[in-house]
Amino acid sequence: MKERRQMRSRVLIVDDDPAARKLARDTLRLSGEEWDIWEADDGRSALNLIRAVKPDVVLLDITMPEVGGLPVCSEIKSDPVMRSTEIVIVSARTESDFIAASMAAGASDYLTKPFQPADLLRRVRRVLRKDSDPDGPASADSSEADAGSG
Repeated sequence: MKERRQMRSRVLIVDDDPAARKLARDTLRLSGEEWDIWEADDGRSALNLIRAVKPDVVLLDITMPEVGGLPVCSEIKSDPVMRSTEIVIVSARTESDFIAASMAAGASDYLTKPFQPADLLRRVRRVLRKDSDPDGPASADSSEADAGSG
């Protein structure tokens, strides 16, 4: 029997709402997969953690005090050390201009709150895949589906 060893993916959850962070954390932990999880409640702390732990993916809220998610996303993608970090915006904002601004800032996907745990896992798994997605960018279906749900 062939054993397949998987590396643990590093995930940073950034949201000023403790309940939202808990839901994302519990979703990952209960998935049966191995994750190293860090949390931040604001953009400034998130940037410090990203530099320190180099997560594979950041689950990033847009609306936070002081430094919001869009400036954080832009800074990550403009920094040569951090730019390979995948970003999934997880936000209650459903307006198409926020979705477009997130994608323009460098986000890999956009998921609206409230979300189904299975949707969060699917998005995280998709952005972490090393192979290219033949259906195009991860955000193609999420922007259209989520924009109409608000």
